[in-house]
Amino acid sequence: MKVIFGTTNKRKVQDFQNLIKRFNMDVEVLSMDDINWDRGEIEEDGSTIAENSLIKANAIHDFCVDHGINYPIITDDTGLFVEVLGDEPGVYTARYAEEEIKNDPSLPKYYSIYKLLNKLKDVDNRNASYICCVTCMLSDGTYFQEYGESKGTITNDVMSEIKKPYFYAIFMLNGKIYSEYTDEEVIDTYRCVALKNTLSKLNKN
Repeated sequence: MKVIFGTTNKRKVQDFQNLIKRFNMDVEVLSMDDINWDRGEIEEDGSTIAENSLIKANAIHDFCVDHGINYPIITDDTGLFVEVLGDEPGVYTARYAEEEIKNDPSLPKYYSIYKLLNKLKDVDNRNASYICCVTCMLSDGTYFQEYGESKGTITNDVMSEIKKPYFYAIFMLNGKIYSEYTDEEVIDTYRCVALKNTLSKLNKN
């Protein structure tokens, strides 16, 4: 079975391929490059991660219809939800400090993690979750969505090298900072859980 994975993020693609290999699934992943996507970045302006995931699926589906491509489309959106902040940054995770950086270009691209740490200064409740919503859209436009969640905590300071996704440097899961998770360990976390459930449901259908 071939599926189109709607991302240009190499880490996401690698995690997906590792997942498929681990569970011996007969699935070939086609990237956006493989289908010759030429419509630029998809604007994700939904109010929830589910809406954003669906927006991406619809955009890719329109492209596939125009080009006679009939494979299932899999897209995802993810957010970091901090309990004491009313689930902030949530759907705005990827652009949490966008306004601050725009107003002060001298700020580092990863300023978002310091913005969050400042908001949690002297706060005891550090509970947070990474939640992923995966949309699977078929060639006829019908779709279903699956979720995956990893519950952890926000550390008091940066715990590892800062690189994308930036919040991984302050998200502690099962006693280990998430940015230091191995490929094997990542398979049992939020995004891969949602992807595994999606593929299982797709196979049944």
